[in-house]
Amino acid sequence: MFDERFLSQPGQPEICTQLSACIPNFSQLSSADANFFRASFQGEELCYAHSWLYLLRAARNDHGGLGYKFVGNDMVASIGYRDHSFYIVHPAGKRRYDELIDLCMRIYNVYRGPIILKKVDQQLYAQLTEKQAFFIDGSGREFFEEEAFPEHILQLERLFAPTAEMKQSLQPFLKKVQRFERQTKLWAVPNVAWKEIESNPGFQAVLGYSSDKYKSYMQILQEASSARGADSRYRFCAYYDERATIHGLYVSELFQEGIMGLYCAVSARSFPGVTEWMDYDFFQQLFNEGIHTLYLGGSETEGVHGYVQKLLPVVPSYLMRPLLIHRAGHQLD
Repeated sequence: MFDERFLSQPGQPEICTQLSACIPNFSQLSSADANFFRASFQGEELCYAHSWLYLLRAARNDHGGLGYKFVGNDMVASIGYRDHSFYIVHPAGKRRYDELIDLCMRIYNVYRGPIILKKVDQQLYAQLTEKQAFFIDGSGREFFEEEAFPEHILQLERLFAPTAEMKQSLQPFLKKVQRFERQTKLWAVPNVAWKEIESNPGFQAVLGYSSDKYKSYMQILQEASSARGADSRYRFCAYYDERATIHGLYVSELFQEGIMGLYCAVSARSFPGVTEWMDYDFFQQLFNEGIHTLYLGGSETEGVHGYVQKLLPVVPSYLMRPLLIHRAGHQLD
C-alpha cells in the first residue's frame, strides 16, 4: 500500500471555500461532470485537452483530489488549486474571453497569487497577450507541467505498418523492444481493480516512490478502474511479471472512432527496454482494435520529449499554450 501520508484528503482549502461563496457557478468537480465537459467541447477542433481524464489530472488539488469547475453563460473551465497557485484549464465557449477575464478578476481580488491558464487555444492566447494582462513566465519555475515541451500525435500506422524509411528510423526503438522480449516476459492485464493496483508490491516503484506522481495520476487511475467495462471510452491496462508484480500502468480515452488520447503511461523502468516494450505492446493493442491516431500530449521533461521523438510523432495542427496572470498591477478589462 502507498504511504498513507499521501492519501489524506482534507476538505477544501479556505481560499476555495471563499471563492465558492463569492463567485457564482464556481464549485467542486464531481464524477457526474464528465459528460457535461465532453459535450462542451463539441464543435471545437479536436485536441488533447478534450478529455475528462485530462481534466481530472490538470484540475487536481494538492492532495490529488478533485478540483473545481466554473460554468458560466458562455464559458466552461476546470480549475485546480495546488502549490499555492490556481490553474484554469482549457477555457471553452464562444465568448470565453469576456468570462475568463471576469473569472480571473474575481479570483485575483480574493487571492493575489499566481493564476496559470493551461491549454489556451491560439485565438484566446492572442486576445489575452494583446491586453498584456498575461505573459509567459520565464523564471524557470515548473509551473506549466506538460507544456514544457509541445504536444505530439502518433499515427499508429507508422509503428505497425511503417514504410522502409520509417522502419529504418524506428530501428533503435524496435531493437530495445525485441531485446526485452527475448530476455523477459510480462503479461498485459486489462481493467484491473484500483484496490488490487494500489496494494500490489510493484505499485510504489511504478510511481517512482513520489507522492507528487501518485497524486498526479490518482484520479485518472481511479476513474478508469471504476469504469471497468461500463465505459468503453477507456482502455486501462496493467503489466505484470511472473510474480504478479506490476511494472507499468496505461490508460487512454476515446475521442471518436479511431482516435484516442494517452493519459497515463508510467513504468517502473525495472529492466532495460521495459518502457519501450510496454509502449509498443499497448499501442499495438489499440491499433488492433482499430485505433489509428493517438494524441500524446506534451512532455514535462526533455528526456521524455526526446523519447517521444523515437516514435516518429507528428505535430498537431492546433497550438495550445500556457499563460500566467500578470502580477504587476495591470488592469484586467
